[in-house]
Amino acid sequence: MTEPKSEWELTGLERFNHLEDKLYRIVEAFKAIRKENDSLRAENQKLRSELQAAQDQHNAANGSLAELQKEREELRERVEKALGLLATLEIH
Repeated sequence: MTEPKSEWELTGLERFNHLEDKLYRIVEAFKAIRKENDSLRAENQKLRSELQAAQDQHNAANGSLAELQKEREELRERVEKALGLLATLEIH
């Protein structure tokens, strides 16, 4: 029965094949990491776009709210003036 050769006992060609296999696995792992990185970059860009859209929507809503509050205040002042005029009619 022959024992498996240790790494030091391998022939030059066997050692080269072993090294070639390792390099192939490294290249495949690198390709997978690069693909995942590209996917994460695309997802990141999508999320940035969604965040910007949400911020724009938030700013627009704040602008609308400020405008509505201003209109409400103006309407309140007009109602108070109208009530003041009615009060003066009742006095006379």
